[in-house]
Amino acid sequence: MTDALTDAARNYWVDVNTQSYEPLRARALGGRNMASAIEATVDALVEHGIDRSWIQVGRDAYLPGSFGLGNTRWDILIAKEEVPLGAIAFTGQSGLSAAKNLTNRIHDWTSRAFSVRSSHDLGGLQPLLGLFIMLEQGNGHRVQSRLEEALNQFHGDELYDEIAYTCFAEEVLREPIAEMTVQRFIDRFSRRLLARAVGPLEDIPPYLEGYREVSEAARGVKSDYALERIPQKGGQAEVFRAVHKASGIEVAFKRRLSPREKAAARMGREIEISRLLSGHPHGTPVLDFDSRHQWFVMPLARATAEEQAVNLKDQKELLRLIRAVASVLAEAHRHGWRHRDVKPSNILLLHGRWTLADWGAARRPRGQTTFAGRTGAYIGTPGFAPPELSVNPHDAVPASDIYSLGRVAAWALTGERPLPNIPLLPAQEPWQTIVREATQHEIERRPQSIDELLTLIDREHDKRRS
Repeated sequence: MTDALTDAARNYWVDVNTQSYEPLRARALGGRNMASAIEATVDALVEHGIDRSWIQVGRDAYLPGSFGLGNTRWDILIAKEEVPLGAIAFTGQSGLSAAKNLTNRIHDWTSRAFSVRSSHDLGGLQPLLGLFIMLEQGNGHRVQSRLEEALNQFHGDELYDEIAYTCFAEEVLREPIAEMTVQRFIDRFSRRLLARAVGPLEDIPPYLEGYREVSEAARGVKSDYALERIPQKGGQAEVFRAVHKASGIEVAFKRRLSPREKAAARMGREIEISRLLSGHPHGTPVLDFDSRHQWFVMPLARATAEEQAVNLKDQKELLRLIRAVASVLAEAHRHGWRHRDVKPSNILLLHGRWTLADWGAARRPRGQTTFAGRTGAYIGTPGFAPPELSVNPHDAVPASDIYSLGRVAAWALTGERPLPNIPLLPAQEPWQTIVREATQHEIERRPQSIDELLTLIDREHDKRRS
């Protein structure tokens, strides 16, 4: 998609119908060609994971300003739930026009950005601001140097967070500044928008503080990590033990196996919810990821619950695991998310704490799903998935995850892998009653929330102590 955007920047100066080019004048078709560049940018942002429903163009693309300037108009506005995340302005400068009006245009770009930065109508949020410059060099080499000096100043002062700068000269489109290429602009802008949409990653829990250096250096570049040669393979992805080269910190590097859109959407979900829960003591934070959702990096776990089966026969350790997973599920449920694949291999022992990982099968909050049929007619792992996920997985409720958590407890205490729709109960109380209630076939007969499940657990344990 960035190739299409680069072509649109070139075609701003070239009549695509006749391939003709006349230097030193703004083209009469410039308005149409600018629309093409805007459209190509929207497509590129969507390809990089930005929800199309967040993007506005035209009359609705404005941000509050200050200093009596009122609203400031932008060519693209990105907003989620009416909260502005970022905006992009486009401008084409012909050689002749730039020579005469460059000072005024620099003032315009400065005042527009500064007005937004100083606004009190954004609730304290500072939206990301992008500037896309298309210059026709013509004979104005002095113009180009003045413009580049201004753009470097914008970048250094963080007046604009990201800048794309192209220069059309001698019928060739150039990108004179390495930090302002079209590809970098789209990659970084979209990635920072995604991070802003799901919250900051400063909320790494204290026990994972040793990974902060990785998260602060994160830039979505695979070569920042040295991977071991042999991965652990799962159904949808493979996980490598890796080293963050700059810090020497060991991490887990998860890479999806399929190039298909469905697999990218799955990994995108996993990244989004993991970052939303990054501050939770039993969440597994995503430290770094690429904007195309091909891979992400997370802390390196010591083991999975599946690998700790022997230790989980100890009822105290099992209770610790169940409470940990229940607490992070409660937080996800509060935000409208459903995991839909709670099982031993997705529960990690991370620096002495049980955490819940692999949210790729998760269902987004109502109204945020791309389309209900993407996940297919069945989702989850046979034996651990509740019956309703084989009928309509899109209608998963908190009780669906509670069923799966009950099956994890049954697996741990019996040593048997559960079979679909066949009861599996441990012999010992209080877990026999807890599992029976949590894994009722009918949804309405189970605990309906994590609070209800924890109340059940406390009640049954109190009975045994009294």
